[in-house]
Amino acid sequence: MPKQENKYLRPLAVVAAILVIVGGGFAFLLSSQQTQKQAEAQKLADSQKQAGAPKQAPAPAQPVAGVTPAAAAPAGESVAASPNPSNAAPAIPVVATGGATSTIDTSGWNAKVWPSDAASGAGTLSDTHLLASFSSVGAGLSELSIADRFETIQRTTPVVVQREHQTPQYGPDGRSLKTADGRDLVAVVAPLAAIGVEVNGKFINLSVDAAGSLWKRTGPFTFLAEIGDASGATALRITREYSIAKGTRQLSLTQKIENVGGQGVNIRWYQMGPVDLPKDAATYIGEKRRLRFGYLLAPAYDTTQSFVQSHDFVIDHAHALGTFGPKGYDAELTHWPNPTSQERAYSLSWIGLTNRYFGVALHGPHADTSIAGRKFSSIENVDRLVLLRPTLANGQRDDVMALRTTSPTYAVAPGTALDLSMDLYAGALIRTEMRADASGKALSLDGLVVYTMGGPCAFCTFDFLTSGLLWLLVTLHNSITYDWALAIVLLVVIVRTCLHPITKWSQVRMQRFGKQMQGMAPKQAKLKEKYGHDPKLLQQETAKLWREEGINPLGMLGCIPMFLQMPIWIALYATLFFAAELRHQAGFYGLFQWLGHPTFLADLSVPDTLYQLTTKPEGIHIPLLSSLLGPIHGINILPLIFAGVLHVHQTYLTPQTTTMTPEQESQQKMIKWMSVIMVPLFMYNAPAGLTIYFLANSTLGILEHKRIRKHIDKHDLLNLDKIKAAKGKSGPGFLGRMQELAEAQRKAAEAKARKGR
Repeated sequence: MPKQENKYLRPLAVVAAILVIVGGGFAFLLSSQQTQKQAEAQKLADSQKQAGAPKQAPAPAQPVAGVTPAAAAPAGESVAASPNPSNAAPAIPVVATGGATSTIDTSGWNAKVWPSDAASGAGTLSDTHLLASFSSVGAGLSELSIADRFETIQRTTPVVVQREHQTPQYGPDGRSLKTADGRDLVAVVAPLAAIGVEVNGKFINLSVDAAGSLWKRTGPFTFLAEIGDASGATALRITREYSIAKGTRQLSLTQKIENVGGQGVNIRWYQMGPVDLPKDAATYIGEKRRLRFGYLLAPAYDTTQSFVQSHDFVIDHAHALGTFGPKGYDAELTHWPNPTSQERAYSLSWIGLTNRYFGVALHGPHADTSIAGRKFSSIENVDRLVLLRPTLANGQRDDVMALRTTSPTYAVAPGTALDLSMDLYAGALIRTEMRADASGKALSLDGLVVYTMGGPCAFCTFDFLTSGLLWLLVTLHNSITYDWALAIVLLVVIVRTCLHPITKWSQVRMQRFGKQMQGMAPKQAKLKEKYGHDPKLLQQETAKLWREEGINPLGMLGCIPMFLQMPIWIALYATLFFAAELRHQAGFYGLFQWLGHPTFLADLSVPDTLYQLTTKPEGIHIPLLSSLLGPIHGINILPLIFAGVLHVHQTYLTPQTTTMTPEQESQQKMIKWMSVIMVPLFMYNAPAGLTIYFLANSTLGILEHKRIRKHIDKHDLLNLDKIKAAKGKSGPGFLGRMQELAEAQRKAAEAKARKGR
């Protein structure tokens, strides 16, 4: 049965709409900051932790999770990461910096130690799209940059997507750990670095050693390591060679383990995979780095093994990193295989890490469309390691996640070589660029691109919506506007035009229902005065009054079609936020730069920056405010303009009424002031492209609602007498008939009960 009008319903609905549309980013921020451990994470390396992992150090720094530092190592012993008593692979290498060298234990099989500078001088490997430099730690990467993407609009420094990280080690007392001869211990993570090899169950370190280098440069971008047997003769020869196929975004690592000894061995290879991409500049929406996996379905579901999938694994950075508890992080978390991949018999195809605009993906060598070319068969396990870094000034942690890959165990006969080659894709998260790469197309690396904010509304950003909207945006830019800001405006025009019939239907019914409820208020007051002592009878009489006045209870649901449009607007919001195409693109043909303003709308991926306050990445921290918005870098004018436009928009969203109670007037004033205050607050650090979207949407909304009101006035759609007459001619309608039927059944039941007595 219908109830009395709830005077709080309409203003609360408008407030909810404001919070959903404008304040959604804040909800996503709170959601993304949850550090619950991923359900699939498995705890490993307990023996390693028991073997002497340091306790958590107080701020400002923390030790590396799972590393056994050699603070008390006597002179003459190696302080490089070495196997623990269980022969497990070490987590993150620990090296000594400066001072004298020591020798390695030569009993049994061990890696040959070359002079300290043997791996130096490799130079920079470069091509059209990539730049790579190399580290002496495990012959890994020192830095990998995207040559045709830059850190700033000045286009001077290429974007770095992988780099070596080093952090001093600290003990429980907060002091730096040192060796017996006074050298500092430093934890090192180098992408793609060799960690070591397990030979017949014995782990042999190939990462770093205090006595010298374990890798020797033998040619341009080529490195050699040798493992000697108990007699000192070379038993295994390991080569690593880096290259970039011309015009591709693939860094190739050709690595082979050659058995030059006289007997077969069982080999298992440990290596660093990709490490965290640089953290995005602080935004109002929070951390957006993710861990991804590409995989092939079980043959029962994909007999041809032709389609690489990735949608099952979109793992937020906090979940991939794990929970930082009283004892720090778990030493390791295994992310592949995991319960889902094991239960569904997935086969690994690639390992990916992304931030807002860029991504890297490690996969098998020279991937093609064959089944073997899509499977990453040389990787069996992918584990998460952590390099702990000093706590930031704002109390937040900024630790580095590194992925360790482990191969299956291979039997390598004398005179044969084991090929463990792999490629690393690096580029912007632009699907057309990924599909243009042969390996990227074969492996469906465009699955790295996900236009979703995460959090409670992640399900709203359906892939078909975001993909369609992005396609339309790019088409508008490339074919009509040749300017991204104008393309965004035109996209909003198209979307609002398509949704106009729904908006019109919804607005007419909401305003009609509001007018009907206002006109019926005196009659409802009389009913309450007459039947207030009997709630059941009051409800019956109210329902009867609604039918007599021709009021359809479904009018209360007039706002629902508006909310059904929300997935489209949320999808558009997410698309514009993540679209790498907008990065470093000026708005409105660079008009303001042509007029001499260097920063205003010079980059649609950052705030509009009418006046720049600081160029420092850390920005200006304002207590409380910066915890919501992130650091402030400049004065942004578009959010303030948007607040004024939205304030005007609210006057058109509010149904026309002849009179309002003092409570209703107070509520309307509260809603308008909330718009003026909340919108700049939530949107202040929003990218300029998003703010243009909101401005265009609200401006067009004003024009649209003005047109709808004109239509209502022209056809006198709020005339209560005409509404009542129309209802009388058309009958009570489906819901009215259902109410009449229920009322007839109730009366029949009461009559039967009286007759029985």
